[in-house]
Amino acid sequence: MAQKLLVIDDSQSTARLVESILQQSIPGCDILTASRGLDGFERFSVANPDVVLLSDTLPDMDSESILERFASDPTASQLAVILMVDPARETNLNGRFPNVVRVLTKPVSSEALIDAISGVLATKANTRRAIPGRGNSSAVVFSGHTGFFSLRQSLQMAQGDRLTGVLRYFLGRQPIELYISGGRFQFATTKNFGLYCAGSPVILSATSLGLIIEGQVNQQITGCPIFLFLSARNGFPHDDVVQITREHGQRLVAQLYTAGRVNFEFEETDRIPEFARTFPGGNEDADNFILSALRHVRFDQLPPAQRPDPNGSPAYTRRGYEMIQKLKLNEVEGRFATAINGADSLQAIAQKLSIPLNDALLIVFRFQSLEIIDFWSSSVLSLPGSSEESAHQPQ
Repeated sequence: MAQKLLVIDDSQSTARLVESILQQSIPGCDILTASRGLDGFERFSVANPDVVLLSDTLPDMDSESILERFASDPTASQLAVILMVDPARETNLNGRFPNVVRVLTKPVSSEALIDAISGVLATKANTRRAIPGRGNSSAVVFSGHTGFFSLRQSLQMAQGDRLTGVLRYFLGRQPIELYISGGRFQFATTKNFGLYCAGSPVILSATSLGLIIEGQVNQQITGCPIFLFLSARNGFPHDDVVQITREHGQRLVAQLYTAGRVNFEFEETDRIPEFARTFPGGNEDADNFILSALRHVRFDQLPPAQRPDPNGSPAYTRRGYEMIQKLKLNEVEGRFATAINGADSLQAIAQKLSIPLNDALLIVFRFQSLEIIDFWSSSVLSLPGSSEESAHQPQ
């Protein structure tokens, strides 16, 4: 599995510099970014990085608060942190936190970054943590990782063969588990309650605190989504709970698309937990399930490598135009789909449709993840013969 580096810095230029350096010196390393401390904790929980490159100043909290939280978290005991500090603060922070393995003084040179990051990653490669939560291999129908098979392919395999069981995606503390019945997607869940409810818009004001805590503990033990537990105990309307559980599952699946390379396996079994056995399967195919999940990805969650060039141009793949006809697009996605012609830049399309550029970038990210479009960056379009991409257009 590829090594992962998490950059927690509100400077996008730093993230792009690190990405550029590592592409040359450590090929295959996944680079994830977060611009705030709270986002950094969320990314850590999802991606289980080997190394964190941390700035000492962030918009929402200082580096000491972040390092104290890492120090108190048992799952971060093996995490290596490279700290970037202003010269005046170097002596104040050096040696105070066990996770900090290197302290770099700003402005950090490319040479210093290469030396620090490559050195730490080389050490971590020899002590790579085992993937947690492996099931009984005799029950595994297929397995792999997203460096070889896309997330889309893993879902299509489960749906196409009408399998019943659990599709597990291995991340940090606990895997994300997607329950599937006869090839129909039910819901995704995890025993990592903090990840499951991170940023949840759902308010449980009608439920007692004691019952919420009981549901939280139950999820951490069994993986049963807290809403299903509360529905059984508190009598919430069943249809509402089904919708909430599905949406939270989609939010979990969305995390996979910005977590770098992820190992997965499908365990075929008829020993489904009671909380999932009676849950209705959805009617959407794999592509529409993925599209619903991808709508939960925010622009600031996209690693630099996944952010399209605004001056680049989207073009349909050979089957893309046919595929997009089967998707349940929202109004903005539908207008964007009709504007793709292989010639106009992403920025020009956004201006023509009067939509924010970041929204257009996210739509391109969704369509690329679904393998509907290719995206030609401005550097590629400027090469001789680059007009060949028009061969991808519908006839």
